[in-house]
Amino acid sequence: MYIKYIIIMSSCHAYFSQKQKASPSKIYNRKEKGMELQNHTNIYLTVDGKEVEVSEIRETKFDHKKYFTDSIYVGIVTKWIRIKYD
Repeated sequence: MYIKYIIIMSSCHAYFSQKQKASPSKIYNRKEKGMELQNHTNIYLTVDGKEVEVSEIRETKFDHKKYFTDSIYVGIVTKWIRIKYD
């Protein structure tokens, strides 16, 4: 029996920071069947259909520069597309 998972995402505020991107975070490795640290970001679609690289999303807008001084507000995103590894 196969179960399909559907991710329903409302609009979120997206940010990009090179400093945050350079900080490895945990990600699941299917081959090794475990968690590992790896640098990555995510590609999302904006409301106008443009692909953007994102290091963090939030449901509400906040001061991302407080945590990452190089932060750039990317805008509102509506759909996750893929992960991007360095």
